[in-house]
Amino acid sequence: MIRFPKGKKIAILVHHNADIDAIASATALLLGFGQKNIRAGIGIPNSIARQAKKLLVYSGCNIKINPDLNNFDVVFILDTAVPEQLHPIKIPIDKEIYVIDHHENTRIIGTEEYISPRRKATCEMILKVLKDNNVRIDKKIANLLLAGIVSDTNHFRLADKVTFKLVVELLNYNADLKFVLDLVNNPPEFSERLTKLKGSKNLEIYRHKDYLIVFSEVHNHEAAVARGLVSLGADVSVVFTEKKDELRVSARASRTIISKENLNLGQNIFSKLKEVSGGNGGGHDAAGSLNTYHKERKSNIKKFIFEKLEENLGKLEKI
Repeated sequence: MIRFPKGKKIAILVHHNADIDAIASATALLLGFGQKNIRAGIGIPNSIARQAKKLLVYSGCNIKINPDLNNFDVVFILDTAVPEQLHPIKIPIDKEIYVIDHHENTRIIGTEEYISPRRKATCEMILKVLKDNNVRIDKKIANLLLAGIVSDTNHFRLADKVTFKLVVELLNYNADLKFVLDLVNNPPEFSERLTKLKGSKNLEIYRHKDYLIVFSEVHNHEAAVARGLVSLGADVSVVFTEKKDELRVSARASRTIISKENLNLGQNIFSKLKEVSGGNGGGHDAAGSLNTYHKERKSNIKKFIFEKLEENLGKLEKI
């Protein structure tokens, strides 16, 4: 059980390019701290995803990009599997660290930890943390938590029985599902739509049985492209993006291949990339991600992912 620290100033950190679940978790927790008169602030490495900005406005919370953690006594790290996702923020070694996360093989060590890969969204876990600390779940907190669940379950497509139980609980706290669906609805901008189309232009396509596995490279929006390729018909999509000082890889898998072949991108593949990539990867069954500063290792990383897919699925035939 995670208990709120008393009489200390708290920093809440989430991963870079913070998505809806991350922002919803952080803002709901911040509002909970506020009810208990606990001083806290939200810090984000580098950027927030466009899709999550509406939630930030709705919450009324402020954030700080790349904050100085020397001004805080305790650090809560939410929805973040590996230290690289916090760069350039470094996890302090002289402070209490609380880790709350739902990803497979979380590699951040906390003084206190609440890690549950079986949960579909960090917001599901934040609801328990708030209740354990006697926070009143008002309508705004309920809407924020429901938004994170809607987003990270792909509008309930990845939900399980526990998720739906928690959704009903949030609705009983007066969460407004129609409002939340509007809140998380963010039609892609021109650059994202263009990148998705470019991402499907020069695909490497492989086949195993009736499954389609695709590899692509784009300049940005790798996660959106990976999701888009699955929606187009791929069973597994792996998308590479090279930035000035880093290589990012994002992968997605269809529910069909996950259930029928017992594939878990996070556990079977991305959590095992540390040695070959020089970075840390992670994820869960339907999604995997990697960030590394060793761009020169891209071909080895791609080879490793390909070989792990063949280990889990069988021989892949290029088509």
